[in-house]
Amino acid sequence: MIEDVARKNGIGKGTEIRETEPTRKRIGRTMCMERPLKFLFSRDDWYHQRGYWVLTNSLRDAGLEVIVAGIQTPTEIVETAVQEDVDVIGYRIMQGSPKVIIPILLDKMKKRGIGDIPVVVGGIVPEKDEYLIRKLGVKDVFHPLTPLETVVERVKAIGNSYVRKKLQV
Repeated sequence: MIEDVARKNGIGKGTEIRETEPTRKRIGRTMCMERPLKFLFSRDDWYHQRGYWVLTNSLRDAGLEVIVAGIQTPTEIVETAVQEDVDVIGYRIMQGSPKVIIPILLDKMKKRGIGDIPVVVGGIVPEKDEYLIRKLGVKDVFHPLTPLETVVERVKAIGNSYVRKKLQV
C-alpha cells in the first residue's frame, strides 16, 4: 500500500520507501477522506419500519455507506460497529425505553474501546429521556417529524466531525 501511494506521487523503483508514523498518518488521512462516512443503522423492533427504510435510502442518496443492521441488542450493535469500523451509530427506538437501552449501549461501547464513536437516536423518545441520553453523550435525537434533510445534514456533520478528530490522533 505504501509503495502504491509512493509511485502515484512520482517515487519510482530503486527509491527506498520507509513507512514512518507520519507517513502512515498522512496516507491514512488521504484514504479516509476518500471513503464515504459509514453509518451503522440498528433498530429495536419489527414494527414501524417505513421511516427506517426511507431514512436509509436518504442517507445513501447523500453519499453515506449505510450498514443496515436490523434489530440488534446493544451488545450486537457494538460488535457490528467494531467489525464495520463505522463513523456514526444510529439507533431507531420505537418500543424500548431509551433511558434504559442507551446507557447500556454507551457503557458497552466504552468497555469495547469505541466510546468515542458518535451515537444518534431516532424514534419515540420522551422529552425527559432525551435530556438524559443527551447528557450521557448521545450527539443528536431525531423525532418522527424531523425533516429528512435535517437528519441527513446533522448525521453528516456529526460523522465528519468524528472523522476529523480521529485523524488528528
